[in-house]
Amino acid sequence: MRLRIVCHASGGGANVHSDQPSAADDPVEVADDVDEAALARVMRTVPLGAAVLAGSMVALLVIGYLLIYLLIFIPRGTVG
Repeated sequence: MRLRIVCHASGGGANVHSDQPSAADDPVEVADDVDEAALARVMRTVPLGAAVLAGSMVALLVIGYLLIYLLIFIPRGTVG
């Protein structure tokens, strides 16, 4: 299967033809069959890693907030 593209320039009326093959013609570019057992094995670990990463980032934010509160706001005392 060949893809033919014709482009018309707005002013000159020049035609550009391209006889480039479609990516679907090459078996390397077509999606592979997925092994269901391998997919299930990967999907057990990937969400766990994302949850650990998100949880550690939230923990760092909370620790940062507490450090600012304890080291800046508390020693300063009341304003007024």
